[in-house]
Amino acid sequence: MEPTLPDEFRTWDPLSQSECGDWTKYNPWRAPGKAPVADSCGIASGFSQAQAYVEVPEGYTAGDKGSEVLPAQEKTTWQAGATAKVGWALSAQHGGGHSYRLCPKGHTLDEECFQSNTLKFSGSNSTIHFHDGSHADITIPTRTYTAPDGTEWRTNPIPGCACDVGIACGGKSQDMGNHAHDLYATSENCVGEYPKSDLYAKHGKATDACPHGTMFEPGFTQFTQGFLTNFAGQTGGNTFSVMDDVHVPSKVGEYVLGWRWDCEETDQVWNSCADIVIVDGATTTAPQTTVAPAPAPTPSPSPSPAGKCKAIENPTCKNIDFTAEKACYFHGCEECEDDTGANCNTCCEGCELQTYGDLKYCSASKVDGMTV
Repeated sequence: MEPTLPDEFRTWDPLSQSECGDWTKYNPWRAPGKAPVADSCGIASGFSQAQAYVEVPEGYTAGDKGSEVLPAQEKTTWQAGATAKVGWALSAQHGGGHSYRLCPKGHTLDEECFQSNTLKFSGSNSTIHFHDGSHADITIPTRTYTAPDGTEWRTNPIPGCACDVGIACGGKSQDMGNHAHDLYATSENCVGEYPKSDLYAKHGKATDACPHGTMFEPGFTQFTQGFLTNFAGQTGGNTFSVMDDVHVPSKVGEYVLGWRWDCEETDQVWNSCADIVIVDGATTTAPQTTVAPAPAPTPSPSPSPAGKCKAIENPTCKNIDFTAEKACYFHGCEECEDDTGANCNTCCEGCELQTYGDLKYCSASKVDGMTV
C-alpha cells in the first residue's frame, strides 16, 4: 500500500537524499501496523522455512507461532489506571518504530485484537536503561506518532549512519567512502538492486560509530549509533533496553502484552508477547521488559571455566556440538583467550578472526556470497 506515515516521522533517509529514490517506500514503518504478520507474538526463527544462518530456538521448529506454542510465564502485575514501564532491546538497527498493545487472555491473539487495544505512551521521553548497571540511565527525547486509526507508535530513537546501507558508512565497517560500493554491488540506476551506500550530504551529528553523520540528530552520542548497537564499546551482547512509560487501562483482568516493531530500512516486522495482570491497588511484581529478537545471535554469556567458550548455539558454524561447553561464541569462537569469553584465539571452521578495537571475535567470511 502507499505510505501513510508523515515524512517527519521517518527514520531512514528522512530528507530523501538516496540516489536510489524512495526505496523504503513499501517497508512496514511507512504504513505502521498495516503490514501483515505471520503471528502477533512472533514465529520461531522469523521464517517459515529457516535458512542455514538463521537461529531456531531450542525445542521449537522454524515457523512455530508464538501465540500457540509459547508457555505462559509468571505474570507481571500492573495497577489499573496507573502507568507501567515497558521496554525492548535491539541489536541490528533497522529504523522504524514500535507499539505496545494488550489483548485479553483467552481471546484470539491476532492483530485485530491487539491493535484495538493499543497502549498510550506517557511523557515525551524514553530512557536508555542498562541491565547490568554498568551505566546510569539516560533520558532521551523521542517522538510519538498517532496513526489515523488511533494506534500510538514511538519512533526508534537510535539513528543509523547516514547512508543507504547503515553499516557501510559507519565506524564499524572496515572501510569508508567509495569502498562501500564494493560491499553492495549496485547498478547505476539502482533498479532491482540493493541500495547504494553513498553518504548523505545532510545528516545528524557525527559520532564515533557514525563518523560521517547519523540519519537524524541522536538523543545521546556515547554509543549505540550505527548498524550493530552492541558493537559500540561493548563486548558480548547488548546490555541496554529502550524503556517507555505507558498508561494502564482501568479494566482489571488478565492480558497478553504485545510488542510490535515495524522496520523502515528492511521489510521486517518483529513481535514479542508477555503475560500481564491488571489489578486494583498497588503492584506486587517488577515491570516487564519485552526484548526484540536479533537477526543474529548476540548473547551475554554467563561465566565458564578458563579456556572454554559459552554454550551458545551459532548456526553459522557447523560440526560443533551445541550442547557442549566449548561451543561457538557470538560468531564462531572455538577457543577463548580467557575466562571472560570476550576475546577469541581460535575460530571455528568457516569463520575468521576479526578485531574491533580491543575486541577479538569470529565471523563467517561469506554468507550467501556476501562478506559479513
